[in-house]
Amino acid sequence: MASFEETAVGYKAIFQQTFNDTQAEAKKLATIVDSQDLSEDYVWLGNFPNMKEWVGARDVQALQDFGYSLKNKLFEASVTVPRLHIEYDKVGLYKPAIEQMAQNCKLFGSELVATVLLAGTTGLCYDGKAFFATDHAVGTDTYANEGNGVLNSDNIIAGITFMGTIKNPKGKTLRVKPNLLVCGPANLANVVNALTKEYKAGGETNTTYKMLDYLILPEITGMDWYILDTSKPLKPFILQVAKDAEWEAADDDKFMKDHALFGAKSFMNAGYGLWQPGFRFSGVA
Repeated sequence: MASFEETAVGYKAIFQQTFNDTQAEAKKLATIVDSQDLSEDYVWLGNFPNMKEWVGARDVQALQDFGYSLKNKLFEASVTVPRLHIEYDKVGLYKPAIEQMAQNCKLFGSELVATVLLAGTTGLCYDGKAFFATDHAVGTDTYANEGNGVLNSDNIIAGITFMGTIKNPKGKTLRVKPNLLVCGPANLANVVNALTKEYKAGGETNTTYKMLDYLILPEITGMDWYILDTSKPLKPFILQVAKDAEWEAADDDKFMKDHALFGAKSFMNAGYGLWQPGFRFSGVA
């Protein structure tokens, strides 16, 4: 007969192996921040001095505290297993369930980031504006990082061209170079036509062929689509992680319910990085 302790060790191994093997989209979209507290303050967002010729004393820039902070939240996933199944070594029955739990836990960070992306028209970023807004102020300039437009080659080029013009408060280019297009399943045909076909239906050369990578997020149920620059250390979104799917097991219910409990918990949250590397298209003309 198998013991609870043996089963707990086996389940943990199954969970951890599947968790480690699962690839999550969050790494493509968000900067992963290792959190050591209940919340983290991002006082450095929007403060990136550029290099300049050193003449005389250093030109020391005072960092502006925009007051952007992100609180971690607690999440869990749990399963109950009858002790008779443990004692008579029926744990193999639950292997797929443990594997699915592990996969769901690994992908949960991506769900959080997708939720933040979809809320970007109302969710506030470091400058106090909605992440996707028409009035981001930078020095004496104002920028819009959202607009109308269906997913096609012309709008991809327009978005990339505009994003390359964004400057810092001193008028120096931020060198935004979009590398990723994100959309939902409803736009699959459009993104395939725009980025993977060398020639258009009429035989003309497709100017955006292989210009960007693309990512299909199932959480995007509409026609909206996004161009992102995820090549820099700070990506458009932040995934803040204090605990990521910490495995737990308990035998507390054996007397009253004759069950054992297994589960995982995460302490994390997602938020906004810089708005400059992101542009949202509504998906309508």
